[in-house]
Amino acid sequence: MKYWRSKKSFSIINIISGISFWGIAVGTMALVLVLSAFNGLESMVDGMYNAFHTDFKIEPATGKFFHLKDIDTDAIEEIEGVENWSAVIEEIALLRYSDKQKVVKLKGVQPDRGYEERFDTLLIDGRFLLQRDSVYYAIPGAGIYYDMGMILHDQTTPMSFYTPRRTVKASADITSSFVIMNAMPRGYFSVQQEFDENYVLVPYDLCAQLFEYEGAATSLELYTKPGADQNAIERALEEITGKNFIVKNRYEQEEAMYKIMKSEKLIVFVILAFIILITSFNLISTLTLVILDKRKNLAALHAMGARVRDIRRIFVVQGLLIGFAGLLVGLFLGLAITFAQIKFGLIRMEGSGSFVFTAYPVKIIWMDILLVSITVMLISFFVSQIPVRRISKNWLSLR
Repeated sequence: MKYWRSKKSFSIINIISGISFWGIAVGTMALVLVLSAFNGLESMVDGMYNAFHTDFKIEPATGKFFHLKDIDTDAIEEIEGVENWSAVIEEIALLRYSDKQKVVKLKGVQPDRGYEERFDTLLIDGRFLLQRDSVYYAIPGAGIYYDMGMILHDQTTPMSFYTPRRTVKASADITSSFVIMNAMPRGYFSVQQEFDENYVLVPYDLCAQLFEYEGAATSLELYTKPGADQNAIERALEEITGKNFIVKNRYEQEEAMYKIMKSEKLIVFVILAFIILITSFNLISTLTLVILDKRKNLAALHAMGARVRDIRRIFVVQGLLIGFAGLLVGLFLGLAITFAQIKFGLIRMEGSGSFVFTAYPVKIIWMDILLVSITVMLISFFVSQIPVRRISKNWLSLR
């Protein structure tokens, strides 16, 4: 650090030392900010998907649906940590509202099974109500709601769902070949474009009648209690359901998406680490100039008994000190900006007026900070090894 600050040293050493220091600092800051941004996005998406997806989903290993009597639901209720479960039907239907129509995916769930509390955070307008006595209600995605021009307070125009009958032969009367069920819009939600433009939540009974799935379901969804042992519950579910069913946890329900997010995070980390590595090559120039400048002093130390590896260690430590100083400054700047974003929301998301989150989400994971610190120090260590190789007994010999 002496050669970075001292006015008596060669100016070129000062400049290169400063570049090394600030290169590591800025690279570290960028790593902290980017990883925090990825963590924030992952946390945001995970939070929204957690409301749409349940903790566990049981699907048939073969076929599209199964009969509820094929699963011992009483045994599932007795599993420690299971809070609630619901039979679910997911199928494609034609939606007609006023003079517009659209092919949508219906998700029929049983009311009063935990969806109300968890799904409430995704509602943009309205309330989560699927059934009142014999009246059915529907909760469409925001994309469907806007495309169809729906009006929540218009209780005279129903949402009509059409699907071909499964148990009737072809007839000249087209209307007799379809099952038609009606529901009134009660609210609309927003999760992600894929869901907003395709999904409509309806009562299980409506789907059972519409698709002629009485006593059957396409899946069984379960909510668990806070702090429950997820691994133990998953093992118990697999034992109860057997080989005829597949048990999926939250991660497995959107496995492709989570893998993509983690891959993107890893790729960005590697790219920024590579940039820090390139910037750290300035350490080679810094240490090389210092070694050349102090050659006579080093020769004297060697003549007094200092071993070559001890002299080399001096410059490796100097390189580590520059890297450590840059690391500390980079961590401070990165964490300061991240905390400021969390506290004040400095960077806003476009269209925040209609979006669930107004400020760009960030999240600090301390394991990431540890990983960044280890990466920067390892880069500094290995880069510092390069210039000290020129120090040898012959090189230190006085002439």
